[in-house]
This record gives sequence, C-alpha cells and structure tokens, in this order.
Amino acid sequence: MLHISNSEKNQVNNNTYYNDFPISIAPMMDRTDSHFRKLMRLITKKTLLYTEMINVNSIVYGSIERFTNECNTEEPVALQIGISDTKLVPKISKILSNTNFSEININCGCPSNKVVNGNFGASMMKNPELVGNIIYSLKNLTDKPISVKTRIGIDNYDSKEFLYKFIRSCTKNGAEKIILHARKAILKGLSPHENRNIPPLNYDRAKSVKDKFHNCKIYVNGGIKTLEDVNLLLNYFDGVMIGRAAWNAPWMFSKIDNNYISRLNVIDNYLDYIENKSKLGFSKTVLFRPIFNLFHGINGSKVWKQSLNNFSNEHRSLSELFNLAIKIENSKLP
Repeated sequence: MLHISNSEKNQVNNNTYYNDFPISIAPMMDRTDSHFRKLMRLITKKTLLYTEMINVNSIVYGSIERFTNECNTEEPVALQIGISDTKLVPKISKILSNTNFSEININCGCPSNKVVNGNFGASMMKNPELVGNIIYSLKNLTDKPISVKTRIGIDNYDSKEFLYKFIRSCTKNGAEKIILHARKAILKGLSPHENRNIPPLNYDRAKSVKDKFHNCKIYVNGGIKTLEDVNLLLNYFDGVMIGRAAWNAPWMFSKIDNNYISRLNVIDNYLDYIENKSKLGFSKTVLFRPIFNLFHGINGSKVWKQSLNNFSNEHRSLSELFNLAIKIENSKLP
C-alpha cells in the first residue's frame, strides 16, 4: 500500500525524513496499551500505532519500568504525550532520545476532566503560543518528528480563524503533521464518550485546513469505521486515523498490508505472548482484552467472548482456547 524508494529509505535513516504511514490507529486511553499494540503489529506491519496518552510527569518522575514497557512494541510506534510545561521539555527529550518511537505526538484534543484540569489536552487549543513553544523546544532537543492531535474547535471557539491560528502556531514552530478530530470539543457538559459522538462531524472544516496548510501533512480522525471510509478520505487527506473501530473490529486491518495473513496464526502467536507475559505477573484478564473482538462479525464471536471471560478466571490450558479458535474459523460463513 505504501512504496518507499531506496533514496527515501536512506533519508529515513538520516532522520531527514520519516516513514509516514497513511493509516494509523488513534491513541485511546485504556485501549492502546502495549498488549493491544502487540496484537495489531501481528495483524499489520503498515499501520502506525500510537501509545495511550502519557502525562510527561509520569515519564519524568514516575516508574521507568512502566515507560520501558511502552517502548517495546515493534515499530512504527508513536508516543502521545500530555504536556503543558516547557520546563519539562529538556528532561523528556533526554529520555526520549534513547527510545525507538517514530514520532512524538502532543495531545491537544482530549476533553476529559482529568486532562483539562491538568491544563493539557483540548484546553491547549486556547493557548497556541504555548503549544508552539513546546513544539519549538522539542524540535531543538530531539530528532524525532513532532505531530499534534487536536480538534477543529473547543466550546464556543470554533471559527475557522481560531483553528487556523492554532495550526499556524504549530506548523511554524516545526510540527510536521496535524491530526484533526473533525469535531469540536465541549469541555463543560459533555463526557469524553459524548464528545466522541454528540458534536457533529465537520469534514469540510478539516478539508479547509488541508487546503490552507499545503506544507504540512493533514490527517483526519473521527467517525471512521471501515476501510471503505479510509479509501474515500485518502483521496483528500494525507492520512486517516481510526479510533474505536480498531478496537471493535481489529481484524479489518489485515487487509491493509496486501498480504494474506492467517487469523489462526495471529491467535497462536498472541497466545504465546499471553503465556510469556502471564509468567511475568501480567493479569490474564488484561492480556485477553485485545483479542476479545478478533472474530467480530463472524458466527461464534459470542462464544469466543464468553470463553475468554471464563479463561480469565480459570486455570485452563491456552491450547483449549486455540482449538476453539480453529472451530470458529473453520465454521465461519463466507
């Protein structure tokens, strides 16, 4: 789906250009952890994956072991951070210089109370100068590409002029990619879940950004559920980011690489991963979550989910679960 010439590969190695994947999976709290990313990397090699949003304070002052786990997924993986303090940039840059993240993404779109109260996320849209300063500082202290994930507006600040001013501050200070969730965020009165559904999608506003900012990669996010949606949007945007649909129907990403891949092979490899991780003390309940929807849309999906719930609470062989996967896969409808 994506062809890179030898000269471009050399540029990647020289950090003057990075391998930009047109399809990515959105950073999602309590979803895109290292286990889910392990599953998705087994399914697709040509999809850019993102971590959950990580507060820079937890990286700088928290458990280094937890952050190390986030760095272990096979590339390409982008790190999404929540940051509002330029004084932390030198510290976080030093830590990130020793990681294999393909990109640093600044969260300027999350509407949760916890994020807003921490003065980052969607509330950052009201302070484009601060966001620009953070980007500028990161660009001067790390060789990793910088991107920004944001909304098309916030509360009553939803004019084109407001959005353009914010994006202009990002791009002139070195952001190479803007990911637009094509809804505005409403910080008071709506929950994070409602903010993903109630504010109407406005792809036309996102397209106007693409038309205006020719020298920056513009990705679109929000309401994208199928690869057919993706193909339509790629006719206009540089890239597409899929959110909840990736969690609800992860197997659709098997079509992206244009290579045949066996669902049973993916399950077999992931069950080996579960076995190894459970020996290290990871909860099987957490490890099973990524494969919960692996048979989405197929007869037997309900049985699969019920069995995963049972296996999480019982000491049974994972081979039994694999045998069930074989039965479901072989009896699926065309």
